[in-house]
Amino acid sequence: MTGLNYAIMIRKITLLFLLCIGLGGIVSAQTEDSVRIYLPYGSDTTCPGVQLDFVAIESNDTAIGSTFRWFANDVFTGVTIDTFHTTALNDGDSVYCWLYFINSLGLLDSAKSNTIIVYRSSAIMPRVLNSITSGTNPDCPGSPLTFTAYPVNGGTAPLYQWYVDNVPVIGADSATFTDIFNDGDTVSVMMVSNSVCASPTDTAYSNGIEVIHDSLTASLSISALFNPICSRDTNTFSALVTDAGLGSVIYWYVNGVSVPGAIGPAFITDSLSNGDIVYGMLVATDACVINDTTISTAITMTVIPNLNPSVSIALTNGANPGCIDSAITFTATIADGGVTPDLIWLINDTVVATGSNIHTQAYQNGDLLTFRVRTTDGGCYLNDSVTTASVLMIRDSTPVAPLVSLIDNILVANTAGVYIWYFNGAIIPGANAQTYHPTTMGYYYAIRDTGNCQSLASNTIFVALLDIKNVSVGEVSIFPNPTNGVLNLDWNGSNVSAYIAVYNMLGQTVAQKEVVNASKATLDLSELPAGNYTLSFRDKEGGVTNKKIQISK
Repeated sequence: MTGLNYAIMIRKITLLFLLCIGLGGIVSAQTEDSVRIYLPYGSDTTCPGVQLDFVAIESNDTAIGSTFRWFANDVFTGVTIDTFHTTALNDGDSVYCWLYFINSLGLLDSAKSNTIIVYRSSAIMPRVLNSITSGTNPDCPGSPLTFTAYPVNGGTAPLYQWYVDNVPVIGADSATFTDIFNDGDTVSVMMVSNSVCASPTDTAYSNGIEVIHDSLTASLSISALFNPICSRDTNTFSALVTDAGLGSVIYWYVNGVSVPGAIGPAFITDSLSNGDIVYGMLVATDACVINDTTISTAITMTVIPNLNPSVSIALTNGANPGCIDSAITFTATIADGGVTPDLIWLINDTVVATGSNIHTQAYQNGDLLTFRVRTTDGGCYLNDSVTTASVLMIRDSTPVAPLVSLIDNILVANTAGVYIWYFNGAIIPGANAQTYHPTTMGYYYAIRDTGNCQSLASNTIFVALLDIKNVSVGEVSIFPNPTNGVLNLDWNGSNVSAYIAVYNMLGQTVAQKEVVNASKATLDLSELPAGNYTLSFRDKEGGVTNKKIQISK
């Protein structure tokens, strides 16, 4: 079986297998694969008997188990690798390659390459191409260049001679030529082919390449990451270098003084002052560069001093300590906070109000009030947020307004505690007891003061009779006090006559007794409820005095 027949048979089997899969209802995506072949440069037209080197390239690497089969004039050559080398081809012969592989469906598949027609000739004009393979052109003076000759129909061992400006260079007789050239030199190569079909001549001349030397003019520009910038903030200056060749170095200067250690394409600093002038100096060491020292344009820095925001708060309405149900107003004073800062009131570190420097509300005892200012205008600040010290709120429940009674000539409040007594609307200095002996005719009332909170005003009593004199009972002993019911009075051997009355906190008479020329007396108060009472003594002349007693059960 010929190679062609074998290939046809394999392809038919594959197509039949794929048809069976299609009839069975199996549908799947398949990745196509292909192959192409080529000849190296210059070997598309050759002399008879010259070896040709065909190369196959597979287009898709998803195929599995790829093998190649080379065919010449539709006959399998027996070569199964990706290259095919032969000297036996004649003019007009054809060459192609079959690729066999397992496709993405897991099935055996194949692809045919392009076909190359072989051209043989007994008379082929040799040619040679000249190209730069190392170095650059244009380039700086003194830079070496390497030229390489690429022959066409040069035979197995062509001879070379290199020329500079059409003058042969002694010893330059290989396929490559490396040297240092002058500006304007033209480099070319002559090749003598040893091919048997080199005709009508065996000598070929390449193209000429002109060497160009181009000097460089270095330039340096710099930019600042920030300008303006806040004092003590970090700033970065960057250098942009062009046409400096190899080995250039950048030095940085501030106000004309080189900054120690500031070498390289970037300069980072946090110590600039307002008005400082920053620039860079480029030192180029490459021979190509005609200006070995270059100074950049200067940047004049605007450095903004940092503000230090401050804030304080003051109680502007209400009292602290104070009553738990009384609203208090605080006012904040802000300095160096910038434009439209955030104003934040916090109680126990929880935000309760924003947007105003005045805040009013009632507080619980033990609440901690703070005020915070946060800058928002992007200015320069030592601190972007400032918070006041906490204010401790001391609050008491509001006391019940007291009830004041006039017992004989004494004003008496109905509950024990500290009081503020008022006469005709003005505070009576030093009058802070539960009782007060009025000395001037007028209007009296009292306010109970817990120290943290004051009650509402009591009822007002108008006092008109002020000629009642006090009776001296300083030597009387009252015991036990507190008492659980029986109260003993002892004038220590002195006989007295007096009318005794007991008043409750509402000013009501709850007990009374008359003592006539006696040095001792007893009061039975066991029927009265526990509490505070006033014991009043009135003598025959109308003198009155009062004592506090307490019944405890």
